[in-house]
Amino acid sequence: MNDSSVAQKQLVALKRKLDTAIESRSSLEDDFNLQSNLLIQFIGKLTLVSKGIDLELDNRLAQLRTLFTKSAPISEIEEKIAVISKLLQQHSITNRKNISHVHEQFSQAGESLQKINGLPGDLRRDLRTLLTETKEGKDSLIQYIPLLSQLLTFYDHSLKAKSGMANQGILQAPPVTSPENKNAIVGSSVILDAQFLEKISISLGALPLSKAHTSDLLAIKKKLMTNQSSEKVLQNFIDIFDVIVADFKDEQKNAKNFLTTLSATLTTVQSAVKDTIVTQKNSQKANDIINLKLQSQLLDMTGTVEKALTLSQVKEDINEKLQVIANTLEQKSKFEQQNHQQLADKLNDMSAKVEQLEQQSEMFEEKLAEQQRKSMQDALTKLANRAAFDDFFAKSMIRFHRKSFPLALVVIDIDDFKKINDTYGHTAGDKTLQVIANSIVKNVSKGVFVGRYGGEEFVLIYSKVQEEALTAELNALNNFVARLPFKFKTNKVSITLSIGATHIKPDDNIHIAFERADQAMYKAKKQGKNQVIYVK
Repeated sequence: MNDSSVAQKQLVALKRKLDTAIESRSSLEDDFNLQSNLLIQFIGKLTLVSKGIDLELDNRLAQLRTLFTKSAPISEIEEKIAVISKLLQQHSITNRKNISHVHEQFSQAGESLQKINGLPGDLRRDLRTLLTETKEGKDSLIQYIPLLSQLLTFYDHSLKAKSGMANQGILQAPPVTSPENKNAIVGSSVILDAQFLEKISISLGALPLSKAHTSDLLAIKKKLMTNQSSEKVLQNFIDIFDVIVADFKDEQKNAKNFLTTLSATLTTVQSAVKDTIVTQKNSQKANDIINLKLQSQLLDMTGTVEKALTLSQVKEDINEKLQVIANTLEQKSKFEQQNHQQLADKLNDMSAKVEQLEQQSEMFEEKLAEQQRKSMQDALTKLANRAAFDDFFAKSMIRFHRKSFPLALVVIDIDDFKKINDTYGHTAGDKTLQVIANSIVKNVSKGVFVGRYGGEEFVLIYSKVQEEALTAELNALNNFVARLPFKFKTNKVSITLSIGATHIKPDDNIHIAFERADQAMYKAKKQGKNQVIYVK
């Protein structure tokens, strides 16, 4: 009875050790699952960062993430990674071909220009210097942009030297300089189309450049809108291209640094994943061998008990076999601890690399968000621009057709705005637009979309506002603007608005709704301006 009690206690201790081993195995599986989830999250973020670079690359990364999510075999994962690596290599080859092609065309264009008779000596020397400096080629396409700009300048100078006349097209030589010509800016030898320059100015204002380059661009823009000779205007255009190129080079450099780091980290993570999977497989095999050994020892001990003739013989055999089992369990425990530590070290290393990549990714995402914000904002008034309006209105129409609600569109036009530009200059016109934009924002309800549609036109989008409340607010806005004390060159000027409004109907699309609001605005102008017209 005493010997049987001892055997029972030893069996209980053995069971406790087995339970501990099972818990350790479960802990290992949890760590492995955590590691797999971390990799899936990393690939998801990688997909977001690289989105738009190449459609096929986007698809391949999405497929790779799906494979990890489904715990696919390592062979399928390795195959997908190989395809992605091949795509990146193809991009590199294509880029080198493009560089070679541009270099060849650049050299041919320069050599053709050299063959023209009658080139000024200094121009021919500068051209020869340029071709000599670019003989070996460049490392990237972006490096050719300022060189092409310089080559175009040489072509322009050569045409002037060849013809002895002013360029035709944007800059036109006038037959007679007339003071009555109010639609032109007179230079030293040419007349510049004021409307064309205004379009150029609007386009420059829409460029989403960095703060430093935006200030440079604004300074050039001011020079462009003043009375200048054709040579100075041409130089302004060249300066504008230089600023745009400089900003583009900065952005490309930042993107290149980020993608280089991204590629290196991805390679490291790829290697770590492969090593981890191999280690896990080897660990599983070793663990299975130990479990089989342990199971065999337990069966052997059970057989000994059944075959034993005396209690003393049972005790002697069980003690001996329990010692063997204890040694096997100790071996299993040490192996699992070692394996757990290896996995933990790799997981910590991978986590550190992913965390570093996440920080860089956040910085890059912030830059992209800032660029997107600028691309959706009117530079002059700081309101949403035409692109932002199109996007917001399209989404609002989708919501409206999904579940109907009061959705109104308003088109606003500044009355006689052209007279302000023609009489007091574009600076006065810009200031007027800024004041009107600020007045609209301050005098409409919270949550109303306010955007500059283009020129002197503004657009508003109201949600869940009925006709009576809408027209009351628009009339109040119109009265507020009409009372604003505008003053240009000591002259007090009254500025008014023509406003057209409508609510969206169930059978409307984007174009029909906007056309109806726009026609309402033109009706307000025809009926005397400075008023609000609502159409059903």
